[in-house]
Amino acid sequence: MLEKIGRLIDSDVLVVGGGAGGLWAALSAKRHFPEGRITLVDAHMVGRTGHTAFSNAWMVMVSPEDDLDACVRDIVEGNEWIAEQELIREVLSLSYGQVLDLERMGLRFAREGGQFVRRPTRGLRVTKVLKPVGGGLEFCWVLRKALESEGIRIVERIFVTDLLQDDHGWIAGAAGIDGRSGEFCVLRAKATVLATNSVTFRAGFVRDLTGTGPVLAYRAGAAITNAEFGYLRPATPKFYFEGITFAIQDGAKFVNAAGEPFMEKYEPDWADQADVQLISKAMVMEKRAGKAPLYLDMSLVPEEKREDYLHSTVAWMDYFYKKLGERARIDMFGRTEYYPFYQMTKMAIKTDSGCRASLPGLFAAGLAQASCATHFAGFHIGACNGTGWIAGRSAAALAREVQAPAVSEAGAASLKDKIRRGFGEGHDRAEDELLFELQKLIFRYDLSILKTEERLSEAVGALAGIEEKLAATKAGHTHGFVRLRETEAMVEAAKLIFIASRARQESRLSHIREDFPKRDDRNWLRWVLLRRRGGEAEVSTEPIATPLVPPPREASP
Repeated sequence: MLEKIGRLIDSDVLVVGGGAGGLWAALSAKRHFPEGRITLVDAHMVGRTGHTAFSNAWMVMVSPEDDLDACVRDIVEGNEWIAEQELIREVLSLSYGQVLDLERMGLRFAREGGQFVRRPTRGLRVTKVLKPVGGGLEFCWVLRKALESEGIRIVERIFVTDLLQDDHGWIAGAAGIDGRSGEFCVLRAKATVLATNSVTFRAGFVRDLTGTGPVLAYRAGAAITNAEFGYLRPATPKFYFEGITFAIQDGAKFVNAAGEPFMEKYEPDWADQADVQLISKAMVMEKRAGKAPLYLDMSLVPEEKREDYLHSTVAWMDYFYKKLGERARIDMFGRTEYYPFYQMTKMAIKTDSGCRASLPGLFAAGLAQASCATHFAGFHIGACNGTGWIAGRSAAALAREVQAPAVSEAGAASLKDKIRRGFGEGHDRAEDELLFELQKLIFRYDLSILKTEERLSEAVGALAGIEEKLAATKAGHTHGFVRLRETEAMVEAAKLIFIASRARQESRLSHIREDFPKRDDRNWLRWVLLRRRGGEAEVSTEPIATPLVPPPREASP
């Protein structure tokens, strides 16, 4: 009896993660399987935490009047062909209907003359974006209320530690603990959607993104990909600023210590409107040329537009600016130093165009799903919306057809015992000290932005020391246990990032190899796949399908 081992929650479809991807996945599963039992589980409070809730919720939308094929080409070319073309086409084709659906739920978008107010975004030529009134918090809350009204069960503060598998390798749900009480939980399901976002290594404005979803899938044997790519962006430690894209559209430029704009030298076509990864690379090159410190010159933004940048529809950001007072104006429009920053990995679960992972019963959505290697400003949440809907639909279709999976008592008891063995006598700051060691490694600019075979190999070796300390560290309480397991997942993610970066022997997008400085379309229009075999990462590659947007001519033999 599983009930004797822990708290049992039975579902037809289990969704892990309560951001845009997870919320849409749960809603889609319910609408495609109305009589089904749909459960959304999250480690925190759904609708009030996570990446989506803390963002402006800019999202792409392709209206019926837009050229859908041109938008698909825009995204694929912007990703330099590291993209699931058919999946992206469906994500974009769904976007208009999803925005209308959100309006019916009560979310508001600015309109003029009956038309949605949209604007261009960096790195894309034709695809446009819009944001809801109230930003990500309102977006998530409206979706949460929609889930509740449609009978979807929401379970909060459960930290998932493992995926459940039956004797045939079928994913049969998940196991975890209550983040407050420490109670062991068995979440049995016919179909499981992972929608847990990626890894920020506890930096940037969303510090609870620890990448547990893709790592759980990897440990269970699923293929993951895009670990060599990351989200690079300029940033300043003085304040968090989400408006760089639009400040540049209003005239701001990156300048060096001499006050000279430098982006046009590195990116003649786009200059300061290049995607953030190209700006980050240019900043490193400028620093290496001895021209640091570097600044974002916001004094070029017209005076009448500046007030807009000192307010935000995102409640936490607006409060932040108010708290800074006049200091915010001085820092934003004065001489504030900016740095290239590795914000998060793009490592995610490899799926087919139906968001089905390589293990039966497992699906992926949001940024836990690898639709492409870069998401620009606005395609992050656009992709989460679309892949959430598609993953929920695919999971519902499977759950309709299959019987409840067999989860053995011995297997569940083993997972519970594994958790028990993680507790013991420990000191409160052990997890923070190990995290700091990891951060000092992963945020080195000569590892996360400019890479070489030698440095990557040394980094893998350095991680072994942190892994050894982690294995010997016990948690004194539930909160410490969760923090330790999150750190463990981040260390494993860092190792996979270094291994995948070593495998891709070219430079493309945010993956910049000093020893292979050129893009190589002839040999590297391929996914780098990582699977766990015998406790180690097995690396392989797979050609990228190009059914809609042909590859560049250089890719031909």
